[in-house]
Amino acid sequence: MSVSKDIEKVLSDFGIDIVTDSRSNLKKKLDERAAKHNGKSVQSRLSASIVSKVSYNTGGIKLTINMNDYWDIVEGGRQPAPVSREGQVSIQKWAQTRGFAEKIRITDLKRRQDLQSKNKTKRKKKVLKKMDFNKASKIAAFLVARSLKNKKLEPTHFFSEVIRDGRVEELKQKLSALIKTEIIINIRDGINDK
Repeated sequence: MSVSKDIEKVLSDFGIDIVTDSRSNLKKKLDERAAKHNGKSVQSRLSASIVSKVSYNTGGIKLTINMNDYWDIVEGGRQPAPVSREGQVSIQKWAQTRGFAEKIRITDLKRRQDLQSKNKTKRKKKVLKKMDFNKASKIAAFLVARSLKNKKLEPTHFFSEVIRDGRVEELKQKLSALIKTEIIINIRDGINDK
């Protein structure tokens, strides 16, 4: 096996380990947060988005770890502050995909049905429908943005804990050993050719 293939394998294995450990650490941190706030544990889309890729470019072999763009907020937390317009749009999309908007629609319908049932008038009651999905997602985004404005989001450090556990130094040592082997082989081949 060539040295470049060895380096690629070392980087690939390192990337797989980082992805696996980051995902499990994130799940652990989110489960702890849910237990602390009496909530239920959810499947994280951030966890599913963590991937590694080994690629070649003009500079050599490159290992890239990618994940959703909001990872840094989950990693480092957030102080109470207003949410930007772009952030509210992102939260609105999140609310649509995570079912938060649908929960608002159902809750709103039940609330209005309860109010209607308590009404003692004898006139015919109108048929109530769920609110528009887009309106519900805007309400969900507003509620989340308001919460972020007023409350601190605690950091999880799910990625930094994995990266700082000594494995980067171990990777450097493995790569140094492989590169030294490659240099020695090139020198010997050069000497034997003369």
